Amino acid sequence: MKVCILGEQSEKLDEGMKNFSVQLHNLLNEKGIEATLLDLREIGNFDFWKSLVHQDPDVIHLVPGPTAKGMFLLRVLSAMKQAKTVATVTQPRFSKISRMITPHLAPDLMYVQSERQRERFEFNGSETEFLPSGVDLSKFTPCDNGKQRELREELGLPHDERIFLHVGHFKRDRGVKTLLSLQKYGKLVIIGSPSTGPEADLVNSLRQNGVTVVTDYVPDIQKYYRASDTYVFPVTNEKNSIQAPLSVLEAMACDLPVVSTRFGGLTDLFNEGEGLNFISSFEDVKEQDIEFETVKTREKVSQYSWDAIVDQVIESYKRI
Repeated sequence: MKVCILGEQSEKLDEGMKNFSVQLHNLLNEKGIEATLLDLREIGNFDFWKSLVHQDPDVIHLVPGPTAKGMFLLRVLSAMKQAKTVATVTQPRFSKISRMITPHLAPDLMYVQSERQRERFEFNGSETEFLPSGVDLSKFTPCDNGKQRELREELGLPHDERIFLHVGHFKRDRGVKTLLSLQKYGKLVIIGSPSTGPEADLVNSLRQNGVTVVTDYVPDIQKYYRASDTYVFPVTNEKNSIQAPLSVLEAMACDLPVVSTRFGGLTDLFNEGEGLNFISSFEDVKEQDIEFETVKTREKVSQYSWDAIVDQVIESYKRI
């Protein structure tokens, strides 16, 4: 079987859709599927189309979005290549007009990451399958006993404060400023993706409020998870994160307790409790929201390894 993935390609996996594209491409090839990854950001370049012309795929899989333009591209390529088409609903972006068009552009299969999106696309007549993001369980592991102090020293973090960590983009609409309410309970550390253009005024404001801010790419991001006490996720607007946020899954794989808004597919993927609390907002966060009797978040997320996700994808490809 041959697969053409339309996504993003990079060695710096600091963003969800990029991570999904690369992990899918690499593991498909490891499992004997001939997969090619084309970077949609290069769609205006001759080399992109030259590579595409030489493709003879059985399946074309769109990872980013989807958008109306992306689904139109899938429809055109399907006709050109006589291939089956798949789209992953990681972060859908449709205007009112494009919502009317998309039912006529439905691919053979839509991977959804939340029940809300499943209902939305099934209403439009699309065949759907629930497929969340995955997590690298070998890279993201719990901190060894007694190693946290060493990690904090290495990363320049305080030894004697409770550390709340958030990993994501420095965009005001992601609600990161609501996390400032946590400062009365401990130290807030925020690591942002450099590839998505951090908002400088937001970064400066956070620093002025005593937040430890990291804007450089961090290849060993797992060290920050292990050095922290609690992971926090404040996003409420679906335009500002993929439906199954990778950072939440990575934190859980490190067996960190997680406090999150009821965002996207998180409440579909995980039951609350045992180290996972869902709240409406961090603006009025209470001490009981960030306290945990038991923590078993790695156990909760263990079924969503990238290996398991790609095995499901292969079965879906074969079915269609």
